[in-house]
Amino acid sequence: MLIFAPVKIVTSLITCITSLLTLLSMPCFAQVSPVESDTLATRQLEALIVTATRNERTMGALPMPVSLISKNQIRTMGSLRLNDILTEQTGLVVVPQVNAQGNGIQIQGFNPDYTLILIDGEPIIGRYTGSLELSRIAVGNIKQIEIVKGPSSSLYGSDALAGVINIITDRPQGTRGNAAIRYGTNNTLDVNGDIGFTKKKLGVYLYGNRYHTDGYDLSPQNFGNTVSPFTNYTLNSKITYKFSPVTDLSVAGRFFNEDQVFRFEVESNGSRIRTAGNGNTQDWNFNPVLTHRFTDKLKAIARFYSTHYKTETYLDLETDGSRYYEDDFRQSFTRPELNAEYYFNEKNILTLGGGYINEQVQTSRYGDEEQRSQETSYAFFQHEWLPMEKLSVIAGGRYDYNTIYGGQFSPKLSSRFELNNKVTFKVSGGVGFKAPDFRQLYFNFNNSAAGGYSVLGTEVAIDRLAELDVAGQIQAYLFDPAQLGNLQAERSLSINAGATVEILPLLKMDLNVFHNSINNLIETQAVAITTSGQSIYSYRNILRAFTQGLESNFSYPITRHLNLSLGYQLLYAKDKDVSEDVKAGEVYWRDPNTLVTKRLKPNEYFGLYNRSRHMSNVKLFYNHQPTGWEGSLRVIYRGQYGIGDIRGNIQGEVIPPSDTNSNSILDVYDDFVPGYALVNLSVAKTIKHSFRFQLGVDNLFDYTEPVLIPNLPGRLYYASVSYSFSKKNVQP
Repeated sequence: MLIFAPVKIVTSLITCITSLLTLLSMPCFAQVSPVESDTLATRQLEALIVTATRNERTMGALPMPVSLISKNQIRTMGSLRLNDILTEQTGLVVVPQVNAQGNGIQIQGFNPDYTLILIDGEPIIGRYTGSLELSRIAVGNIKQIEIVKGPSSSLYGSDALAGVINIITDRPQGTRGNAAIRYGTNNTLDVNGDIGFTKKKLGVYLYGNRYHTDGYDLSPQNFGNTVSPFTNYTLNSKITYKFSPVTDLSVAGRFFNEDQVFRFEVESNGSRIRTAGNGNTQDWNFNPVLTHRFTDKLKAIARFYSTHYKTETYLDLETDGSRYYEDDFRQSFTRPELNAEYYFNEKNILTLGGGYINEQVQTSRYGDEEQRSQETSYAFFQHEWLPMEKLSVIAGGRYDYNTIYGGQFSPKLSSRFELNNKVTFKVSGGVGFKAPDFRQLYFNFNNSAAGGYSVLGTEVAIDRLAELDVAGQIQAYLFDPAQLGNLQAERSLSINAGATVEILPLLKMDLNVFHNSINNLIETQAVAITTSGQSIYSYRNILRAFTQGLESNFSYPITRHLNLSLGYQLLYAKDKDVSEDVKAGEVYWRDPNTLVTKRLKPNEYFGLYNRSRHMSNVKLFYNHQPTGWEGSLRVIYRGQYGIGDIRGNIQGEVIPPSDTNSNSILDVYDDFVPGYALVNLSVAKTIKHSFRFQLGVDNLFDYTEPVLIPNLPGRLYYASVSYSFSKKNVQP
């Protein structure tokens, strides 16, 4: 394999880009006059989105499915953590991880692993169980959340196969501050505050949050809690400095620390053992960004991002205090990047960029605590073309070269056509990819709890299995280890097409139809059974899958102060190979009553696990500024879905799989998690533009499903009070 010298690649990329920028800007230097902002910014009339194109664009002008959650909406909802907000959005599902250890986000039927989550355009790391824990993210300093659905690998690389969620945080603006405290069910206490000021060229913003909860217990008949008590702290800072009217510097940093107290009853060799212990999670990042406008046509951005994550868990036996289990995980991510935007004219805008990524992981789950690393060099381009006033086209692509899985090219093409002032059509297509992660490559992990099982990454599986075989510990092979091979990056070809329609005056509809075809999907493979009866798993590229459906959103201002919105998603997510086998009459199911085996019909194959066919939401938001009253009523519905491929248990309860007729797929004769609806209410009053009081209840009707949906804690009451002040400063 050809080994690239990453530093040299980045140096070459930066040199090429700098040369091109100099060449493009030369004709303009004679006419340069310092400008406060670039030409594009002067044309903005509505909400600005940066995620979809990496540069500020108006939301209505974008040709791909994009949604925005504003700061006011977050405040009215009364949400505290990121997962609370995302679970209420059309087409997004917050799904629990095994053993209730966190939650991930599902977009358009993709698993949480396939959604890239950013803060101010930079990735959050720490997927040591496959998904990011969304509750790590406090929302008190969020300016807005931008959600781009469909593959965004053409701009962001790996992990953006399903889409991108970008959390935009507050910046220094005038002199302002806020302090808030909220108390609720489960002894949940949230205290946060922020302060910011600008003075001449300098701006400073600070945010702090402390969050504590006693957790909750959905199965009081069992030992321990469903979610154990924890306390976390979040600190954010952002400093801006304007060197000149054309040069800005921003330096941001974030620190997060969480301590959790565990009491678990685990299963080991057929008996139950009580344990107690502690867990700690930390992550921090550092992110300087330098922006320079060479002319009113040329803008360049140089950024550097470094982030580190670690988590540790220790469990001791309650009987004698001896160590029963310990687990640690450390990850670092470093990336320098340079990108630039050149505004040829009103019809042509070019964006170029390139960078280098170094990732390192060290964990006990790899068996030796040795540090693993991989490096990626990349370059991307994007051209925005407006051939006519009502038609826009965005074309782009990105090439990534990784020292482990090789090269990947990800193109994307989007278009928007404004038929008239009431109807606008949008279509976008692109290729996304997800690289094999460290877990799938290097896992050498044995879980002695929950009946016992081992997971081996493909880089260590063959050697480790050979060692066990020589030691006489392999009872039987379920799969030929030689066929595991080198994992390839997963790739998707996706199409989104839709329209924005003003059906009636003030009644607006957004409709999006999507199809995602995924190849080389990485799935867990049972490889062997040990002489002690434990299963050994690894990974391989096998599945060809697809997800398709439609999303619709309706909004209507019932009155000047009351707004109604409706959202709905229809989703089909299936394995292509299984679908073909069913059509060929090669798949059967057994009637549990008669024990008669029957051939499965195509319309009886439901699809992939953990996907709901139907999801919807109804939201009412009220805001009466003259009196300071505001409130919301939100109803979130998720249709039935199946549970499968789960190892472990929830608080001592074994998770029953949906597959009850033993054909290893999800069909209409299997058991499903029933559909359910959550009702959330909030009401708030602001006094003299400074004091704000809020009351609310989430999950009003106390819906719970202790084993199958452990991330639903039941009915939650809360009350909060906040004080804020602001003073606008005159900018120099």
